[in-house]
Amino acid sequence: MPSLLWVNHFAVGPGEGGGTRHFELGRELARRGWGVTVAASDLNLHTRRYARRAGPGDRRPIDEAIEGVRFRWLWAAPYERNDWRRARNWLSFSFRVWRLPRSERPDVVIGSSPHLFAALAAERLAARWGLPFVFEVRDLWPETLSAAGGRRSPGYVALEKIAWRLYRRASRIVVLARGSADYLAERGVPREKLVHVPNGVDVSAFGAIQRPPRPTLTLVYTGAHGPLNGLDAVLDAAERLRDRADLRFLLVGDGPAKAALVADAERRGLANVEFRASVPKQAMPALLAEADAGLMVLRDVPLFSFGVSPNKLFDYLGAGLPVVCNVPGEVAEMVRDAGAGEQAADASGAALADAIVRLAAHAADERARMGERGRAWVAGEHDRPVLADRLDGMLRSLVADRAAG
Repeated sequence: MPSLLWVNHFAVGPGEGGGTRHFELGRELARRGWGVTVAASDLNLHTRRYARRAGPGDRRPIDEAIEGVRFRWLWAAPYERNDWRRARNWLSFSFRVWRLPRSERPDVVIGSSPHLFAALAAERLAARWGLPFVFEVRDLWPETLSAAGGRRSPGYVALEKIAWRLYRRASRIVVLARGSADYLAERGVPREKLVHVPNGVDVSAFGAIQRPPRPTLTLVYTGAHGPLNGLDAVLDAAERLRDRADLRFLLVGDGPAKAALVADAERRGLANVEFRASVPKQAMPALLAEADAGLMVLRDVPLFSFGVSPNKLFDYLGAGLPVVCNVPGEVAEMVRDAGAGEQAADASGAALADAIVRLAAHAADERARMGERGRAWVAGEHDRPVLADRLDGMLRSLVADRAAG
């Protein structure tokens, strides 16, 4: 049985809120004969609370088996705000990855890049053990820093050097967005290293969702409430549409901008907006059954036109929801190819409101057909078993090459 160590600081299991990419792909790989260990921190990215230990004084690694995937929960330093303590959180987790004992030695190591320090620790671990290393590019660094308003500081330059070290040392580079592959190839990363394994959805988990006719069209957003998620545009759209009794907005999730968004909605008196806490992946089908359309929104940032593969979009499509999208480029192309929604002209609240009005103008049966088309498209292109087959083939070739060499 070949074995895999997959390092992602922010991976979660199906019983928690957040992206379950690594659990779902790991489960599919386990079904294909892999021994899969996911190294992650149990300090939840959004709640900033430990899920499996009493507090920061408990620093032991905690093992948990979930549907054939072994999670090794590593300690990371606590933090509340995005200050120097967040960097300490990143580095403390990465140090524990680097210190994993040789008894954990697999056949191949994947390092994921929600931040680069964990991926760097995975690369150094693979080098120490003489194993193939795969770099999974979830966020492009330091480009993501620029998207958040950062400048070309010494920290920016340091992140750039780390990223290029990882590009050079990796046997393969998994990209989640096709545009990221083009972007890296144009900058000198060998095209033959790049493998496209996007985010996706376990379509079977949604079953056949029935949506009875109802007088109010509910538009749902699920995911992070951060400064780059563009939820201020949703509030702007809700304010413009406040007199439409047939429209309501449901925002589900957590993040650093949520408190300010809730306060802003209250200040504006937006009775058509409801906020809820994040839900675990297991509860997502029931949540999306309450909705009639999904909101795929991000802030207007050039990077997002080619460098994102949003989980929420695939969840919406898997649940048979039509989508209102304000993200240009690759994400807009997916919605168009699926024939599953309306595209806003730009990232403004006015343009989003216009797109929502266009969607609402469709008869209920036409919106249902949009959802059916989207579900069929995502099942063919982004179902977890489809993506796992691609990942399985790439990983087995690396293990075989190492054995032959």
